[in-house]
Amino acid sequence: MRRMIALMIFPVMFIAQGQAGGGPYTVRSGGIAITLSSAGEITGVRSPLTGWQAPVSGQTLLDSCRVTGKTAVRRRGEGGLEFRRTFIPADGTMRITVIDRFLPDNGSIRWETEITGGTHPWSTGIGTSLGVTDTAGARFWTTWGDPDQLSPEAWAPHPDGWESPLESRPLREMHLVYGGHFGKGGGYAVPVYSLMFPARGTAIGLAMSPEDTLLDMQMVTTAGGRVTQTRNFNRLQAGRPVRFTMHMFLSSCDWRGVMAFMAARYPAWFNPPAPNAGDVSGLGAYSSWEGEIDATKYRAMGGIVNWKASFDFSYMGMFIPPVASDTTPWKRFDATSGGEPAPGQTTTTTIARMAAYAARMKSLGFATLNYFNVTEFGGFSEFGKAVAYPNPHTRGDADVWRNPTAFLYDNFPGALLFGVIDDRGWSTRSPAQLMFPHASFPDRPYWTWGGAIVTDVGDSAYAAFLLHQARLHVEKFPAADGIAIDRFDWFNEYNAHADDGTTWIAGRPVRALLNSYRAFMPRLSRIMHDAGKVVFCNPHMCRLEMMRWIDGVYSEFGHIGHDMNMAAFLTPDKPLICWTPDSATVMQSPDRYFQRHLFMGAFPTAPFPGNDHTIGPNPAVERYYLDYGMMFTLMHGRRWVLTPGVVDVPGGEALCNLFACPGKVVVPIVFGRGDTAHVRVRHLSEIGFFLPPTAEVWYPGAAAPLEARVIPSRDQLDITVPLTRGCAFVVLTR
Repeated sequence: MRRMIALMIFPVMFIAQGQAGGGPYTVRSGGIAITLSSAGEITGVRSPLTGWQAPVSGQTLLDSCRVTGKTAVRRRGEGGLEFRRTFIPADGTMRITVIDRFLPDNGSIRWETEITGGTHPWSTGIGTSLGVTDTAGARFWTTWGDPDQLSPEAWAPHPDGWESPLESRPLREMHLVYGGHFGKGGGYAVPVYSLMFPARGTAIGLAMSPEDTLLDMQMVTTAGGRVTQTRNFNRLQAGRPVRFTMHMFLSSCDWRGVMAFMAARYPAWFNPPAPNAGDVSGLGAYSSWEGEIDATKYRAMGGIVNWKASFDFSYMGMFIPPVASDTTPWKRFDATSGGEPAPGQTTTTTIARMAAYAARMKSLGFATLNYFNVTEFGGFSEFGKAVAYPNPHTRGDADVWRNPTAFLYDNFPGALLFGVIDDRGWSTRSPAQLMFPHASFPDRPYWTWGGAIVTDVGDSAYAAFLLHQARLHVEKFPAADGIAIDRFDWFNEYNAHADDGTTWIAGRPVRALLNSYRAFMPRLSRIMHDAGKVVFCNPHMCRLEMMRWIDGVYSEFGHIGHDMNMAAFLTPDKPLICWTPDSATVMQSPDRYFQRHLFMGAFPTAPFPGNDHTIGPNPAVERYYLDYGMMFTLMHGRRWVLTPGVVDVPGGEALCNLFACPGKVVVPIVFGRGDTAHVRVRHLSEIGFFLPPTAEVWYPGAAAPLEARVIPSRDQLDITVPLTRGCAFVVLTR
């Protein structure tokens, strides 16, 4: 379905005007016009069509710096303006040049900021600030995990662990971390927000480009109406300007408006690179089970995508060892979920056995994703439990690949990651450390699960090894659907023993693992996608720019409400599977558990044999999976419809969403408070319906659908449906 952009777009006129002597100035692009002072600060926003206007203040800020001298103003192209200012840090040691450009850009204003440092490399917080003075009735929305959590320090889970993230809130004091944290929350996933004025039906949107190098970034909002996003750790130096791009636009007071802008402006970050990604849909499994399964039962639940808990690997990173042949066995990584050796367990596998498993799953109609990891290496073996540091081994070991310590030091010793913030890792950091990271340079590597050590894929030799492993996956496992990459949380780290040329922390050059990822992933993606395979990931932290090469998400912490919500914002056009750790998680409130998945377009994990630290078979819980199974089956290949105002429940007696699926549109109605719900679907022609559709309704536990009562009116439908267990699942077909 063609993505509809949510701007108020008109025939574009480009105007930049100002009084003689400098300001005020106006830059206009289609349905938005902004006014600017002679100092290059935004002073107002208006709609040329409706006449709506609002006093707004906006500017670029540098922490611990002040402006000196006059602002130079220059006209740019067809209606653009450029403002050049000089900043001086508190110690007065250098002069920093900041250029802000405001350019018409297809119905939005493109705001470019360019910062050039002074005599020596330096770093400070680079802020983009926008504020409104009249906050009466104003609302705020961003891609938060939980709209009621005001910071990572203020996590208080809702009674059933979830709150709809699609609701706006009044402006408040908030501190959100870009990417959030799987356990602590307090984050946002897509760098976009909306300042809404419902009384006038207009919202100001500001979006940041995912093409930019965004390292550590924080969003702070105030009750007084100001929103500031600050980027940290970018290296400022002479001759190497740092550049950022933002977009200002007007939209309706609907969260879909700003998301639609981002998806239309940056489609490569939202569309899956693999054209067959939507086919890899279904309930998740994380299982090494290779025995018989009740395929009919799991098809009735919605199908299976098994991220094979492939302790098939010899140790982390050595996913396919250099064995003599496809039938040569090797010892598997026999471990507990906690990463300890499984007592008394010694098992083997072969390439041929792994290939046969994927082929058998495909014959049953299920998908297989093989385990992959690009941030951890090694683990216990007959040569010792952990990768050792410093290097204790002597070169010349026979079959050196069997010894993870020897193999690492012989082949890519530069891949060892040495911490900048601490030596424990981002996943264990306190809320204060997430909000205000402080470098300590412990000069020690990180150890991780199963006796492995954390690695930096920015090392060229290590990257080459992993790319070779990827090629082996393509060659040896033709029936597998692709790979799922674990542990993206390590990409929040910085390598104190490397220099990426663009990152600077506490007076030292370092390498951001986010930059290592940016350099490596296009190469891995090409190998997998050229072979028709998909690439999924387990993000831990949710940041849009990392999705450029990813086809789907299997979120290990998707059972936590804020993590599911943020992962959903990354995957409006990609499959999303969420972890279900145990039966108790479901049985606390089964209907609410499944209904929040339907509402967010997510698939839960199935109670599958052999699941590792996730839900196993249990007849008591399986009946609920079967009750909702047809709904999840109908959700295969779903894509969020982001047309503003496309669906709502006018009476507010339930929540609803709308997804486009192959050949149909589905409307999950959930959390109903009464016996019936009235739903209104608008903009039928925009979502592909030029005649009133056929409508049917599925209910939890129903063996067949019921016909829905539909009242068409111009370009909309009014549907009134009874609710069962607070739920109805409406299917509209052309």
